[in-house]
Amino acid sequence: MNDFQKIWLDAYRDYLKAISITGEYCPADYTASREHADAVLNSLIKAGEVTA
Repeated sequence: MNDFQKIWLDAYRDYLKAISITGEYCPADYTASREHADAVLNSLIKAGEVTA
């Protein structure tokens, strides 16, 4: 797994953990988590924290 994948997966998992402490999710939660992870990675790339 490369650094980009690890950053994305960590953001995805952290978002899911934050929205439900019971572990029960609906399909929209997974979509929101994916969008959050995409935004985190894109922000880091734009800020120069990670390089593509």
